[in-house]
Amino acid sequence: MTHDEFRKASKSSPEIAQRKLFDEYFSYVYTIVFSRLRSCAGREDIEECVGDIFADVYMCYDEQKELSGDLSGFIGMVARRKSSDVYRKLTRNSFGRISIDDEEAEQYEAPDNTEDTIEKKELRSKLINCIERLGEPDSTIILQKYFFMRSSREIAEHVSLTPEAVRTRCSRALKKLREKLTEMNISL
Repeated sequence: MTHDEFRKASKSSPEIAQRKLFDEYFSYVYTIVFSRLRSCAGREDIEECVGDIFADVYMCYDEQKELSGDLSGFIGMVARRKSSDVYRKLTRNSFGRISIDDEEAEQYEAPDNTEDTIEKKELRSKLINCIERLGEPDSTIILQKYFFMRSSREIAEHVSLTPEAVRTRCSRALKKLREKLTEMNISL
C-alpha cells in the first residue's frame, strides 16, 4: 500500500483503511517483532507488541505530509523502534542479583551445556543482525523462508513480488549473507 492509497482510503473510511494496512503489513511487522523478541518474550507479548505498533502507526501517521511510495519504510521503522523498546523493558531486570547460600548453590548449578547454549544464542543474534542488514524486502524474504518455512508463493503475496522474483532475491540475499558471515569468521 502506498501513501497515496492509504490517504485516499482514510478519507472515505478510516477503519477500512486501517484494516487494509493491517492485513497487508501484518506479516512484515510480525517478522520484525518476532526476530527481536523471540529470546525474551512469549507469544502474547509478541502479539501485543504488534498491536501496539499498528496503533502507533495509525496515531503517528501524518496525512498532511506530501509523501509518495510504499509505507513499508515508515512501518518498519516504527516496528523496529517499538520492538527494541519492549526488548529493553523485558530484559531490564532479568539480570538482577540473587543471594544464594552455599547450601543452596548446589541447586542452582549451571547445566553442562550452558556454554553451548550461550554460543548458539550469540550466533543466532549475529545471524539475525546480518539478515536485518540485508535490507527490505530481502530480510523479510529470508526470515519468512527459513524461519517460518513459507513457500515462495506465500512470501510473494506479502512482499508484493512474483514467486520467481522472490526466489531470485532469496538466492542473491543468501549469497550476500554468506559473504557477511564469512567476513565475521562464522561458518554454518
